[in-house]
Amino acid sequence: MANKAFKNAGLLGTVYFVGAFLYKELFKKREDAYEEQYKNLYPLLKITFTKAGRDSSKFNNLLNAFLSLTPVGANRRNFKRRYIGDKSGWSNLPKDLAKIPYGHWW
Repeated sequence: MANKAFKNAGLLGTVYFVGAFLYKELFKKREDAYEEQYKNLYPLLKITFTKAGRDSSKFNNLLNAFLSLTPVGANRRNFKRRYIGDKSGWSNLPKDLAKIPYGHWW
């Protein structure tokens, strides 16, 4: 009976370790991908504003792309209120993603 319990505990430990490893790797890479997308979209936002203006559909689609990168929930609401809802809020977007305040992206 004790051998069976130790065997099951070893199996559960292995499953937990593999699951935790995969979870960490998947979510770490997703955050890296969002950061890369942000860095690629940022210059495009500036160029689109100068060519098409704030009220163009292209510019609004880019803003929505930024919004889709943010996590769902309070972070997304805060990001939208600060950077997208305000007509001039987009100009406050930092070039470096790490400079976005806590609660707006992370």
